[in-house]
Amino acid sequence: MKRQKTQWERVKTVAGLALAGPGLFFLFGHLVDVAGRLSTVLGQTASAKLEIVSSIMLAASLNLHQVTDGLIGLLWPALLVAVGTALLGDVSGHNSEHEMKSPSDPCVGCA
Repeated sequence: MKRQKTQWERVKTVAGLALAGPGLFFLFGHLVDVAGRLSTVLGQTASAKLEIVSSIMLAASLNLHQVTDGLIGLLWPALLVAVGTALLGDVSGHNSEHEMKSPSDPCVGCA
């Protein structure tokens, strides 16, 4: 017989889904934005590519704080996905360990 989830396991499952779902949505949105910008840069003419050089020079002049702030702004959804996945993995891993240790299952060793 399958064991019912405890209240704490249900809360962890809901929290994991609540974090991982929007995190994946926002992360995908950021990736689509980056891909769109990259495709416009690669599709530009030679005169527009000279503007890229000035952008590279501007990026080289940024300090570490600005770069770190930009990366955090871009990758914060990945943190949501990681935490949500960890919560979901912890709950599912707990269920599989309990089911494997269950000696009262009449079908253990039947196959």
